[in-house]
Amino acid sequence: MTGFGVVHVAIVDDHDLFREGLAAILGARSGLRVVAHGARPADVLATTEAVAIDVLLLDVELDGPPARTTIASLRRTRPDIAVIVLTMHRDAVLRRTLLAAGATDFLTKTTPSSELVERIIRAASDRPPTSSTAETQSDTGTAALLSDRELEVLRLITRARTNAEIAAELGIAIGTVKRHVYNVFRKLEVSSRVAAISAATRLGLLD
Repeated sequence: MTGFGVVHVAIVDDHDLFREGLAAILGARSGLRVVAHGARPADVLATTEAVAIDVLLLDVELDGPPARTTIASLRRTRPDIAVIVLTMHRDAVLRRTLLAAGATDFLTKTTPSSELVERIIRAASDRPPTSSTAETQSDTGTAALLSDRELEVLRLITRARTNAEIAAELGIAIGTVKRHVYNVFRKLEVSSRVAAISAATRLGLLD
């Protein structure tokens, strides 16, 4: 936390109305100052104000690198910035993955503003994980989520392949494909192919 107990906040969200409204709400709170906001991480991290950022509020579904990549990169280059994920998704797998990548907190956009302010202040006072710890957590959290074969199956699911087509393309039995699909659903905590693709996209597993 920098200067006189004021927490300097940056907001990254690609919905202009939400981002600007949140900046106005936080800017009106004593002890908080919004120093930058933009639609992409680069919009705030490349500004002259970036050096002052204590807490970064980060949306998940943005153009460019997935949130976990942005978080892991910040843990290496700016470990002094606490990252709070602020998303519309109530997704336990996403939460675990981004916290493992080095996020300080994970909140949904239904969080009351008073609670958000409290969590921002708390995040600013907590020491973020070191870069080496964050890198280890990130590698473990993303690599161990799905096996290489499960990722292959998932990528073919995104191409609308049937189980029979996946089996033929990978040279495995249909029963084996069904087991991999079941494991993908279980690990992503979803119950359909559409939901699996959506969850995998948010997690950055398809990059």
